[in-house]
Amino acid sequence: MTPHIDIQGNTAQPGSTQINNVSFTTSHTVDYINQLCLRALQCPDTLVVKNRLIESKDKLLYKSFEWILQDPHYVSWRDGDRVCLLWLKGGAGKGKTMISIGLVEQFLQLQNDSTVVTYFFCQNADYELNTLPAIIKGLILQLVNQQEELKETLRRHWDTAKNCFDKDITSWRVLWDIFMKMLNDCKCSRVYVIVDALDECQDDGMAGFLKLLVRTGLSHPSKVKWVLTSRPLDSAERELLVGSDQVQVSLELNMEHISEAVKAYIAFKVDELARRHRYQETLRQKIALQLLEKAEGTYLWVSLVCKRLESVHRDDALMIVQALPPGLHPFYHRIFEQLSEGEPADVKMCMRLLKVMMMAYRPLNVEEVGSVAGLDDDEEVAIRALIDRCASFIKMRDTTIEFTHQSARDYLAGKAGQSKLNLQERYGHDEIAMSCLSHLSERLVINLVGLPRPDSTREALDKKKNALLASVDYAASFWVQHLKSAKQTITVQNALAEPGAVFTFLHNKVLEWLECLSLLDKLPRAIEGLEALTSMAKDSPFLSILVQDTKRFLLRHYHMLTNWPLQTYSSAIIFSPETSVVRKENLGKTPTWLRKIPHMEDSWESLIQILAGHSGSVYALAFSPNGKQIASGSDDKTIKIWDAATGDLQRTITTYSDPAYAMAFSQDSKQIISGSYNGVIRLWDTITGNLQRTLPAGHLSRVNAFAFLPDSKHITSAGTFGQTFKIWDTAIGNQKKILAGCSNKVYAMAFSPDSEQIASSASADNGTIKLWDAATGDLQRTLAGHSYEVHAVAFSQDSKRIASAGAFDRTIKLWDTTTYSVQKKLADHSTWIYSIAFSADGKQIASGSSDGTIKLWDATAETIQKTPASQSDWANTVAISPDGKQIASGFVDGTIKLWDTATDNLQKTLDGHSDSVHTVAFSPDGKQIISRSKKTIKLWETITGNLQKILDDHVDCINTVAFSADGKQIASGSDDRTIKLWDAATGELQRTLAGHSSRINTVAFSPNGKQIISGSNDKTIKLWDTVRGVLLKTLHGHSDSVCAVAFSPDGKHIASSGTVDQSIKLWDAARCRKASRYLGRTISSRFKFRSWQEIKTSEPIDTLKFSTSAPYLVTDVGPIEVKSILADRQGTALESSKDIWITEEWIYCGKVPVLRLPPDFRPTSYDVQGSQVAIGFRSGRVLTFSIDGSSLRPTH
Repeated sequence: MTPHIDIQGNTAQPGSTQINNVSFTTSHTVDYINQLCLRALQCPDTLVVKNRLIESKDKLLYKSFEWILQDPHYVSWRDGDRVCLLWLKGGAGKGKTMISIGLVEQFLQLQNDSTVVTYFFCQNADYELNTLPAIIKGLILQLVNQQEELKETLRRHWDTAKNCFDKDITSWRVLWDIFMKMLNDCKCSRVYVIVDALDECQDDGMAGFLKLLVRTGLSHPSKVKWVLTSRPLDSAERELLVGSDQVQVSLELNMEHISEAVKAYIAFKVDELARRHRYQETLRQKIALQLLEKAEGTYLWVSLVCKRLESVHRDDALMIVQALPPGLHPFYHRIFEQLSEGEPADVKMCMRLLKVMMMAYRPLNVEEVGSVAGLDDDEEVAIRALIDRCASFIKMRDTTIEFTHQSARDYLAGKAGQSKLNLQERYGHDEIAMSCLSHLSERLVINLVGLPRPDSTREALDKKKNALLASVDYAASFWVQHLKSAKQTITVQNALAEPGAVFTFLHNKVLEWLECLSLLDKLPRAIEGLEALTSMAKDSPFLSILVQDTKRFLLRHYHMLTNWPLQTYSSAIIFSPETSVVRKENLGKTPTWLRKIPHMEDSWESLIQILAGHSGSVYALAFSPNGKQIASGSDDKTIKIWDAATGDLQRTITTYSDPAYAMAFSQDSKQIISGSYNGVIRLWDTITGNLQRTLPAGHLSRVNAFAFLPDSKHITSAGTFGQTFKIWDTAIGNQKKILAGCSNKVYAMAFSPDSEQIASSASADNGTIKLWDAATGDLQRTLAGHSYEVHAVAFSQDSKRIASAGAFDRTIKLWDTTTYSVQKKLADHSTWIYSIAFSADGKQIASGSSDGTIKLWDATAETIQKTPASQSDWANTVAISPDGKQIASGFVDGTIKLWDTATDNLQKTLDGHSDSVHTVAFSPDGKQIISRSKKTIKLWETITGNLQKILDDHVDCINTVAFSADGKQIASGSDDRTIKLWDAATGELQRTLAGHSSRINTVAFSPNGKQIISGSNDKTIKLWDTVRGVLLKTLHGHSDSVCAVAFSPDGKHIASSGTVDQSIKLWDAARCRKASRYLGRTISSRFKFRSWQEIKTSEPIDTLKFSTSAPYLVTDVGPIEVKSILADRQGTALESSKDIWITEEWIYCGKVPVLRLPPDFRPTSYDVQGSQVAIGFRSGRVLTFSIDGSSLRPTH
């Protein structure tokens, strides 16, 4: 969908997206959102699957399922108002899938406006068709494709701002709720739901699914009719047929009907063979008779034999059939023996192919077989020939190889794990792992699929590159799993040794591997793989270091790598510590446009990962006891549940009108309890996100703390002022007990998992934590160490440690509960900390702060933490010297620091301001620095750092200061409504310009220094003569304060930006009046100007200047092309600009985002001189980059 810009009224409306102050009307129509929902849902297309099954299982014969239409159980299910579930049960090859297809086709023929049919066919060997989520997604897709209005249920769960679902759609329980809602909303009087081959679903939750189906899915017996088919299945035997609304048809108990159906199938297949090979009638009858005698009522046996006869001469056909034994298992055994009797080389390759198919974690496509089986990639023809030789066991579906039937796989697997293939071919998991590594080492390169830009997402992937990506998919996803499955073998032990295959691969190709998995949307595979390698590499010190470093690298940059694959080679490398093995070994892979990267800290600190997503302070945190999830509660009125391994957001729960101020998981991790501002306590289902129970407001004010008791049946809660600890029964919602009162505001409370202690902190505790005996209520110990109030406490699972968070001192302390001493101090939050939680294994701590982020920490590392950054450390302003060799930065604490751009070393610190430094600037010759604080301007000598002069004639706050182009004059503007001109050499005041009726916000010199422009809160721009000190012209046009002004390099034009009116205007300086055109800032490559000559933006532009290298305005929201405007014609913005500018999250070159800034590197100021970039951060750090925009090309 192509966005467009409404220049006239540039404010985002519903259905629009606001991007960098410009409203892109993306026309999020209902159809478009529907497309987004279905694309994100990734539903398997069951129509395609059904047609594929029909193709592979021959033509559907009406006689093969005609009998069931007359079965009394079927008739009672179809016509009755009380029976709504029919279970077809039968052994392998008995025709269950054929019956399912027949019923689907039958229902579709009868379909009308009041009937809808949805179906799913499970397939064990296909990971896209063998899970409960896949089943329900497939049913949803069929349903919404027939009933368009049901897509509204999906749209209700779609977050248009974040372009994703607001619930975890990987959870089958969440999907089930959505599907049930659709069935309830469906206006059709009859809905048929058919799920075939439940026994081939590889999901541990099958029993739970069937139980939920019986309890919640059968409530409309006259409307919704279910058909389930499977082999005999323990979970189905337990959960189904427990009520009169469910019936069963057993195929084994209907062998007479099955035999007749098989007889009809045999006649059809033999007729086909007779036409193909010109059988005589006598031969046709004999073959049909042999098939009927040996089939034993099994369609599959007939199908496999007839498939074999397709390539047999008619003279040999009868002999072949006579030689084959009856029954599936004897048939497979005979074919396997024959397969083993060929040429040794052919036998070896067939056995290897079959063994690889057995060991593979999903079906392989033809392009992947070579990398997994150790075959040359150019042997595709040979691979297809091998598949034909093994046709009774495996088959081709398009380009995918799969087993002919689950029974074929079962035969090869053997009994008690004794595979038939083990004696034939020794190729195992270890060889597969080595083959995958070799293949990846050859194929993986930087920018594997040629993404066009540094900020490209995988959606920008050229479909022509899909085959290339598919060829490395399996190897990249599963090489570690195969390695783990063979970790005791000599091959794997050698690979894990140093320098073995694993170390070599990670050393040379680790970034390419991560990029590949990002492109495949399978980055969690890397986390799983690195976790497995951690335990396998314990005896290989260098490999262990590399694996641990890679894991830290991945977790630290996980969100970025997931979304922007090419940032792997730029931002991820840059923002990793100097001693990181991954950074050191891959510096040569940074893109050519990145000429210089900044120095970073020496080593990884305890901070592992930052989770960003809340728009308000994070007041509550909890790890689930099973270690799989983190829950966070915020004053943005949401609870978010995160994947603890990857940091992915799983779901968002809206907490109605009340933020969650306290939170805890139940011991079984199935519930979350949250406490609100008004004292209400709510219980939530962690899987579905549904509200389960609301406990009455037992507290008179905000619930500040509570915890589940170890039995998961009771909770204890603490209120705010003058409240008591209360114990609740979660099942019925009643108060069970009220503990001793607390006279102060309780900020935090935690129960030790061993139930022996309670830790608490209250308003009168003066930064201490109190430990209480849980049995007696006696105070045991007071822990002192925080300098301000403690707003969060948590026990480790073994009850041996306590973590505490000081809200205002922004530190986390870890205490030993035996010695009561501080073990460790963590500090990296730049804002107040309100919540804290231990992981179940005690290895991680999560903390939440007022900036809306959650930080995950390594609780075991011995690294020394830096002092927490405070607002006084912020780098308010930075400036690059004209020769590019130095950077000056001004800080909130009143200091100015000078840095060497080549080494990033601090050269000197200039002390002198008593309050925050808001501006620093170098003189044009670089010999002086001017600095501005609230009420003083100071002039410094750059080389010595000596203070030359204090310019302090203003009587109110100073808002702006600037050097003239020749460096001889300084201009300053103030709240005192005057502009003062100073001699830059002596610091003497030359003259005062008065005329504005309100504060001066901005001043700028003309290139020749003869004029000054000033912008004020009085809504005017004034043009002054600097020689005579007289006012030349007052320019009216802005409807409110003017916040920025600039002269063009030739001095012919003036640019100005407003605050409330939010526009940029261009003026003709020579005529001192408005230019005939105005320009508002845009990011689109196509825009038009309205005749009324003004463009609104949604936010003010605070800074602007003319580019010296191109006809562009450089602003804090991007470069704006002005050549066409000055020439009085329409132009295209951002087509050729290479100007560098910075937002909170990206460094841009022209319109292209080139370098992503991590969430803990949010800029407070920046300066650009040519290709050099200096950025100041909240942490007080100043980093320098060199970015060559001219070398940016469409690809890396």
